[in-house]
Amino acid sequence: MSWQFTFDPNRCTGCGACVVGCRLEHGERQTQAWRRIHTFNPMRHPALPLFHLSLACHHCEDPACLRACPADAYTQDPATGAVVIHPERCMGCRFCTWACPHDAPKFSASTGTIEKCTFCDRRLAEGMEPACVARCPVEALGLEARGPVEERNHAQAGLPPSALRPAIRFVPHRDRLPERPEAKGLNRFLDQVLAWPEAKITLRGEWALLLFTLTLQALAAWWVAMAAGGPEVRPLPFLTAGAVALALSAAHLGHPERAWRAVLNVRTSWLSREVLLVSAFLGLGATVLLLPLPEALRNPAVRIGAILGFTSLWAVDRLYRVALKAKPWNLHSARVLLGGHVLLGVLAGLPILIWGAGGLKLALYLARKVHFARAGRNPRWALSALRVAVGFLSPALLLDQPWLAAAALMAGDLVDRAEYYDELETDSPDRRMVLAILEKR
Repeated sequence: MSWQFTFDPNRCTGCGACVVGCRLEHGERQTQAWRRIHTFNPMRHPALPLFHLSLACHHCEDPACLRACPADAYTQDPATGAVVIHPERCMGCRFCTWACPHDAPKFSASTGTIEKCTFCDRRLAEGMEPACVARCPVEALGLEARGPVEERNHAQAGLPPSALRPAIRFVPHRDRLPERPEAKGLNRFLDQVLAWPEAKITLRGEWALLLFTLTLQALAAWWVAMAAGGPEVRPLPFLTAGAVALALSAAHLGHPERAWRAVLNVRTSWLSREVLLVSAFLGLGATVLLLPLPEALRNPAVRIGAILGFTSLWAVDRLYRVALKAKPWNLHSARVLLGGHVLLGVLAGLPILIWGAGGLKLALYLARKVHFARAGRNPRWALSALRVAVGFLSPALLLDQPWLAAAALMAGDLVDRAEYYDELETDSPDRRMVLAILEKR
């Protein structure tokens, strides 16, 4: 029988007995808490309601973690509905932690793999409740047979309705959240104490991916420029940069020796698709550059390589859609496919790409900065001015020297891409709670 959690926020006191019970049950398998207590209004302001949510993995019917995992490290038990991670298969890419809006998968730095709630599948097989349910002293947590999706209430601050169909049913709050609480000094109080949860994706943590994506952008643009009649690709720099890119792509993995598993879930994982496309592009490039192919084979191979190169850039951008929240159009100026088109225009001498794609890139960059300023976020005007001067004005003045213009473009894109990683946002219950509080201001 498939099961689902029930949770009554009217009963939960936030005592943490469920968290302790989970830790006692799983012992050394758990290096960090799989279940957490999320508190709405943790600052205890009297104008806002105070309640707790005890959340772990919701063992969704359409789990984002399972679909996102490139290594095929997740399985779902059709009998109980439990979604389980197999650490021996996990390569530690952490993409599932980006994709899951419930913040259930946890990366363990000590093991280099993902760990998460197992739904106490062994206890379920023996006819027992999960440890968290069994140890809840106020019966806020419960277990029942999985019912129809439309009967589950997911309209909770911290857990909005989800297409993933999470296996949890909430008892409605007795008191609804006020539409706009009236309290003297509330906004000032929130400005002082309300804090966003720690970001999962940071520039410091993903610098290797930043360099990998920019290197791939340059290689793809160079190859497509060659296919369009531009400068010939030289074997030594292309192959060296390709090898460095592959090394960088594996540098952030918890288990780099399992990197070969990255292509095992092409059916649903965009990371698998990206790895397959990048490998095909670089592999075909090495074949064309190193082997004396006849023109009848070389020319089609060059054209196929051009398609693979830019398709790889598209896959890279598609990969980050689980995190990208770039207002106002959800289109970021640092996308590598857009940058690849501008670089292609410079190397191949194509004015329509230089001014068309370059103009769009500049417009997106400036629009984002204006949006940040209006939203009260730091637009970093000094850094922005440097980025515009180096990455836009300098290349425009150096078009008669394509390689210098390309170098200036890449320097500007390095700044833009660094800001991109600093701005990426992934969904989580804590983030949803902060948003719910801000909506009541």
